[in-house]
Amino acid sequence: MIDGDQISEFETATKYQEAFLSTKSEWDKGKRDLSICLNLGFISWYLSVESGNTFITQGLNDNDYEIIELTLSEVTEEGIRNFSTETQFLLIFGYMITLFPHHFGDYEYWESIGKNMLSKAYELEPSDPIIEMVFLADNMRSEGYRNACLRSKEHIKEHIKDRFKNKGLMDKYFQDVFDR
Repeated sequence: MIDGDQISEFETATKYQEAFLSTKSEWDKGKRDLSICLNLGFISWYLSVESGNTFITQGLNDNDYEIIELTLSEVTEEGIRNFSTETQFLLIFGYMITLFPHHFGDYEYWESIGKNMLSKAYELEPSDPIIEMVFLADNMRSEGYRNACLRSKEHIKEHIKDRFKNKGLMDKYFQDVFDR
C-alpha cells in the first residue's frame, strides 16, 4: 500500500505518471476515501489538461490518455455520489470542472455541474475566504468578487496553509493559484 507521502514524492520529482499509477492502484484496490478521490481526480485532470506540455506528460501515449480520461470520469462520478456534502470535494472538483468543463464531457452540462458544486460549497461554508473567492470568480467584474478578494487578501495565506498543507501536486497547485 502506497501512502500520501510517497505519492507526493513522485509529484515533487515530477514523476506524474508514477503518481497517477500509484494513486490509481490504490483506487482500484478499493481505497476510495476523500483523499484518494481528490488526489486521483486532480492528477487525472492535471495530466489531461496538460496533455500538450511534454515536460509534464513525457512518456505518456494515447492509451495512457484514454486511461487518464476514463479515470477522471469514474472518479468524478463516484465523488459526486459519495462526497457531495464535503466542501473540499465541492471546491476542488467545482474549480476543475468550471475551469475546463470539456475535459469532463459536454461543455454546457459540466459547466453547470461545476458552478452548482461551487455554489453548494459556498452555501455550506460562506465564511471561508477561499470558497467565497472561487465561487464569486464566476462574476469577476462584480463588486462582491472585488470585495471578497480585498477581504481575503488578509486571511487567505493562513487558510491556504490549513486547507492545502501537503507537499503534493494538488496542494502545491492550489497554493500557487491562491497565493497571487
